[in-house]
Amino acid sequence: MPLWVRTLLVTGVPDEADPVARQHREHLRELHEAGRLRAAGEFKDGDGFLEIFEAVDRREAESIAGASPLVEAGLAVWMLREWQELDFS
Repeated sequence: MPLWVRTLLVTGVPDEADPVARQHREHLRELHEAGRLRAAGEFKDGDGFLEIFEAVDRREAESIAGASPLVEAGLAVWMLREWQELDFS
């Protein structure tokens, strides 16, 4: 299954974005429990996230990327790119 990278930049002020960022982390937990999330992390200064996840095609990847509570609340913007792992063997 293809891999996709979502970069999420939080655009809302911390008082508004912090509670919704907790919901975003739950969104990531659900992707992980579904076996779709390969890696995820939060930028050190707290202004965004980067995640690598599996999706069947671009349509599904865009659906997953847009389903973040931060995006739905208008508190973040995202960029989606298809990811290709390098083979060093």
